[in-house]
Amino acid sequence: MDFLTLLLSVFTLILYIYLTLLHKELVFVTKRKSMNSIFFPIFAALLVFSMYLSASSFAELFRGAISALVVLSYIYNNRGLAKNRIVLHSLDNKGVQYEEIDRVVILHNLQSKEIKINFFRKGLRLPLFRFNQSLEELLPFLTKRLKKGTTIDIILNQS
Repeated sequence: MDFLTLLLSVFTLILYIYLTLLHKELVFVTKRKSMNSIFFPIFAALLVFSMYLSASSFAELFRGAISALVVLSYIYNNRGLAKNRIVLHSLDNKGVQYEEIDRVVILHNLQSKEIKINFFRKGLRLPLFRFNQSLEELLPFLTKRLKKGTTIDIILNQS
């Protein structure tokens, strides 16, 4: 095994350790996008299969498997609400602090029980978050962490 394969293996191990620690930090995790859950495993399987067909040594096959693990790290859903910040993306280690949020809009669908939340910072809208948790769980969590005077709009939708 050459140095670059070893370096890629160490990088992948560190990546998965980081993603696992970040996932444990999240209190509320957003819903997973279903297309990503289908597309990335198929792409990773095709990557491993193509490496299997063209690999002439075990090191090349190992590199293909490690590359597939890097691709699969994108479906490791690490977006959501942590105790001290909002995590917008898995590889964003800073996130958005709750004190920076100016306004929150919550859209609650009464039939599907899905909650969509938009956060606004400096007048700009952050990505839309979708949760399976109830409004009774999320609202006290948010009001405790947002700065005093932050506007929270709740829109109830029947359909």
